Amino acid sequence: MTRSERRASLLAELKRKGIHLSGLSVPAAILLFGKDAAIGFVSAALAAAILLERARLTGMVRLPAVRDSEAKRVAGYVYYIVGALLTVALFSPPIAVAAMLMLSLGDAASGIIGSVVPGSAVRVRILEGERRRRKPLLVVAGTFAVCLAVGHAARILEGIYFSGPGVLSLLVCTVGAAAATFADAFPLTFRGKVVDDNLTIPLFAGSAMSLAALL
Repeated sequence: MTRSERRASLLAELKRKGIHLSGLSVPAAILLFGKDAAIGFVSAALAAAILLERARLTGMVRLPAVRDSEAKRVAGYVYYIVGALLTVALFSPPIAVAAMLMLSLGDAASGIIGSVVPGSAVRVRILEGERRRRKPLLVVAGTFAVCLAVGHAARILEGIYFSGPGVLSLLVCTVGAAAATFADAFPLTFRGKVVDDNLTIPLFAGSAMSLAALL
């Protein structure tokens, strides 16, 4: 990849991840309005996304932030909203906040770093039949660092917004960051298809943190 190609890739990824960061509205809704209100908010967003995606797939509208590989299949933003809805519904509010922060910021970091690091398009290569199933170590390290940092930020938010004993200990945050990084770095496949990481990152992170909180 030439320097100009890396620059173009970085700019395109920055635009996509700028939209991706709109997902920060989900933990904000949990913190400000509570779990039930957040579920209603995300459910409404999912209904709107389904209508929009149907229009896109039938050629009625064009979304410039959609990747070329998603031209004829359901785009990642739909999986993002589905993942958010499941995360809010399944996990305790502090863990859901942490998991969604890891998705919004950790995955954004992975995409931005990966846009300039060769060998990061693991999902595309898997679909093309290649065997490599891990992102480069630089991308993995950057993703883990950001996920760990936002996990600690979620610990602070937990102390401010939630009463009672906290669940986001150092161990829980570290385990959650590791799980989110794993979901990003090692794409999950099912029947020859790659499962979108917008779905797996928050669910892996939330499940891992919920289990760690029991220790």
